[in-house]
Amino acid sequence: MEPSLLILAGGLGSRYGGLKQVDGFGPNKEAILDYSIFDAMKAGFKKFIILTTEELIEYFEKKYTPIFNRFKNIRYDIVPQPMNYGLGNNKLPSNRIKPWGTGHAVICCESVINEPFATVNADDFYGLGGYEEMYNTLINIEESEFNACVVSYLIKNTLSKNGEVSRGVCNVEKNLLKGIKETHEIKLNTKENKIYGLQNETNKIQIDQNQQVSMNLFGFRKSFVNHLKSEFKRFLNSNINHLTKEFLLPEILNSLIDDNKNIYAKNVDEEWFGITFKEDKPDVIKKINRLVAEKKYPVSLW
Repeated sequence: MEPSLLILAGGLGSRYGGLKQVDGFGPNKEAILDYSIFDAMKAGFKKFIILTTEELIEYFEKKYTPIFNRFKNIRYDIVPQPMNYGLGNNKLPSNRIKPWGTGHAVICCESVINEPFATVNADDFYGLGGYEEMYNTLINIEESEFNACVVSYLIKNTLSKNGEVSRGVCNVEKNLLKGIKETHEIKLNTKENKIYGLQNETNKIQIDQNQQVSMNLFGFRKSFVNHLKSEFKRFLNSNINHLTKEFLLPEILNSLIDDNKNIYAKNVDEEWFGITFKEDKPDVIKKINRLVAEKKYPVSLW
């Protein structure tokens, strides 16, 4: 069954100071999202779902409808993430501003997900190899022993020199994911050439530079959406009035592992880069220009 690619473009960009998912970085002001779509098409994906805020729906429709329509075999949907979607009988707190997180984003797309699917962040550059690995895994996942999969990257390749970042530290044994630990305040200590992070709010740890981390490049069977909806109900029971708590995909993957479900994990030797802080922008522009100069991407994608 042909998989789809769900692009998560609904973040607020609070640390960036703007909407980084629509900002221009390429020679013709292409967003990172443009390169993701280009690579995913090349890897084999033929269906795309862009999940964004209600305020940005018109922007994405105006920009990407003409692009997708150039390709006869490509299908697409552009879906909003209403804050009150899927809350059931719960009332949305009037002062909650932050979206409910990546798990809720997937639930908002339930009406258009009819196949195995992958998730990516709109503001992360994963490289062609990441999409190829994910596509080749998802194409057979319904008949495999795996309920989900994660394509991971080395933590040393995912840091920002402009501030601390959060990553999902993966525990992997023989290509099976055994757990993901959300780790915050990750930064390279340049004097020691060591990476440190914070787990459980107070536990400072050193992290091996070749540690695998997840960057939200996940893949799932189509039935995963129903599992998410059940978990979201449980989440709301204790967090409906919490103004910043998020329902995140890594935590749901951990619940699958607790239920003895198999999750395939594969590290790819790809160049990853993303945009967290405004100061990251010049570096991202420089990296994209280098890839264009190396003929890995055309000067004008579309």
